[in-house]
Amino acid sequence: MRGEMGPLLSFKEKYLARVLSGEKRVTIRLGTLRPRFQLVYVACCGMLYGEAVITKVEYIRLRDLGEDVLREEGFRDLDEALSELRELYPRIELGDVVSVIRFSLVRRYENPIHISAIKRT
Repeated sequence: MRGEMGPLLSFKEKYLARVLSGEKRVTIRLGTLRPRFQLVYVACCGMLYGEAVITKVEYIRLRDLGEDVLREEGFRDLDEALSELRELYPRIELGDVVSVIRFSLVRRYENPIHISAIKRT
């Protein structure tokens, strides 16, 4: 699966606090995603919570993820990562290529903004 990543870096609600605190700085996404923008919005549940800079993107097979990446992502091991990723991508397999997206939070909004604020009509 190949594609371009738009202006949003979206997260599940359970990861949002770690992203906004700066603790979580890596995310794993299925396929080879090429970011169109270096500066992206941090999004969750239809709201924008801040801005982040994408600092690096690596493409690797899921089974080849190192322990360092798994720990940074918040997983104890590859089995836990696979289980969590299957919630988003039910058909993901260990042989699939994933994008390891590293980012740095550069701005946290005092109050979240509805996502419609950036969508053109």
